[in-house]
Amino acid sequence: MLTNIISAVGLATLLWALVHTTRLVVRNRRARHFDASAYGLVPREQLDGRRSGPPRNEPALRLAVDAALNGEWEPAAGLLADSAEHQDWAERWRLVEVFADVAVEDERWLRVWRAKRPQDADGVVVHAHALLLRAWAARGEKDIKQTSAAQVAMFGELLPTAMYAAHEAARLAPGDPSPWVTMIAAARGLGLSHDEFRQLWSELTSRAPQHYDAHWQALQYWCAKWYGSHQLMFKFAKQAATSAPAGSLMSGIYLHAVHEAALQDGEAAYRTWATKPMLARIRADLAQADPKDRRLPAIRHLYAAVLVKTGRYAEALTQFRLIGGWCGAAPWTDAQDAVAAFDHARGLAALHSGRPQ
Repeated sequence: MLTNIISAVGLATLLWALVHTTRLVVRNRRARHFDASAYGLVPREQLDGRRSGPPRNEPALRLAVDAALNGEWEPAAGLLADSAEHQDWAERWRLVEVFADVAVEDERWLRVWRAKRPQDADGVVVHAHALLLRAWAARGEKDIKQTSAAQVAMFGELLPTAMYAAHEAARLAPGDPSPWVTMIAAARGLGLSHDEFRQLWSELTSRAPQHYDAHWQALQYWCAKWYGSHQLMFKFAKQAATSAPAGSLMSGIYLHAVHEAALQDGEAAYRTWATKPMLARIRADLAQADPKDRRLPAIRHLYAAVLVKTGRYAEALTQFRLIGGWCGAAPWTDAQDAVAAFDHARGLAALHSGRPQ
C-alpha cells in the first residue's frame, strides 16, 4: 500500500514537472516571436544594443574630447574647472571618467597639461584615474587564477601609483570627492582591510554623501567575490537606498547588488533579495526622478529585469516602454546577444501582462 502511494506521488511529481517544462518551452518560444508593436514597444529590428539609452547632446564635451585627442588640453581643463566651481560632483566625476578614458588612449595632451600646470588639481585627478584604468586594464577581467604573472606584476606596479596620485589630488583639492572615488575603486585591488576601507569611505562621504558612482565602487568591495559577502553587500546597498532622499536614484545601488548576486547564484538571487519593500522604494524613486538623469536608463534596465524575474510582468512592461529600443546595458550585456536577451525579457513581460494595447 505504502509503495503504491509513493509511486503515485512520484508519478504525479513527474507529470507536474513535464507539464511545467512544456509550459516554459512554449512560453519562451512565444516570447521570442511576439508582436512588439502590439504592446506599445519598439519593433525588434529597431533595437540598439550599443547604448543603454539615447545619446546626450553635449557639444562642449565632444569638442573637448576632440581637442584632447589633437593635443589640446585647455577645453578639458575648462570643463573640469567649471564643475569644481559649481560643486557638481556627479557631473565632475563623469568628466573625470571621460577624460581619463581619453588619456588611456592618448595621454600626450595630459602630459602637456601637467607640465604647464603641475599644481592644477584637475589635471592630477584625471591622471590618477587614468592610472587606475590602466592598472585594471593590465590585470584584465578574468579570475586571478586565469591571469598571467606579467599581468599581475603590471597591476601591482600601477595600482599603488594610482593611489599615490589620488592622494596628491586630494591634497591639492581638499573639498573634492573625486580623488576619493579613485581611492575607493583602487581599494579592492590593493586588498585594503575593512577598517582601512571604512576610513576611505568616511572621507568620501564627508564630501559627497550621495555620490552614486562612489557607492557603486564601494558595492564591488563589499561583494562576495572581493572582500565582503552577500550579507555585507546588501546591508550596504539597503542603507544607501533607504538613507537617501526620495527620487535620488540611490536605490539603484540595491539593483546593482541584486545583479551581482544573480551573477553568482543565478535566478535564485532574485527571489531571495528582490524584496517587496525595496522594489516599492525603487518604483517610487523612479517615478520622482529627473527624466534627464544620466543614470536613469541603466537603472531602468536592471529594474525591468528584476520585475520579469519576480513575475511582476505588467510593471516590467511599463519599464520596457519607457526604455524604448535601447538595450546596451546590464543585465542584457551579460548574455552573448544583448539584443536577443532584452527582446526575450520584454516578450515575457508583454505576453504575461494581458492583452495588447
